[in-house]
Order: sequence, then structure tokens, then C-alpha cells
Amino acid sequence: MEIQIQDSGIGIPQQQQASIFGRFIRADNARAAGISGTGLGLYLCRSLVEQHGGRLWFTSQEGKGSTFFLTLPIGDLSQGENVPVS
Repeated sequence: MEIQIQDSGIGIPQQQQASIFGRFIRADNARAAGISGTGLGLYLCRSLVEQHGGRLWFTSQEGKGSTFFLTLPIGDLSQGENVPVS
């Protein structure tokens, strides 16, 4: 199973997309628009998802918005197994 979250906001500039999951990283257009934040949200989200065996990624177009995708494994508790879901 895959979860998608989409917005129609300011988007993430192409030249900053590779680093947007870093600590204290904020897109220049978000700062310019006066959107507050520490730059830790996406870093923490990806870290938590990966610690649980999942994956978090996105597509984005500046001025048109972003879509974030999340997958997490589903475990068979009776067998003690993790089964990836995508």
C-alpha cells in the first residue's frame, strides 16, 4: 500500500529537491514567502519512516505543488515477519 499526500502550494524548487530532506534545510521560496519553520519536519519524517523499514519521497513543481509518497512494511505478527507493501 502506498499513501500519497498532495498539495497545490508553492512547490519545491528543482535545484533544492535533492537536499530537502536534510537537517535544517528549507526551500528558498518558503523563506521568501514568510512561511515559518525550522527545516526539521521532512528530515524527521523520513528518518522515522526509514527506521520502520519504509520509504518517503516526493515529486514537486515550483509554483504548482508537491506530492509526497509513503510506504511502510506490514508485518505478520503471528510469524514475526515484515512484509513490504507498495
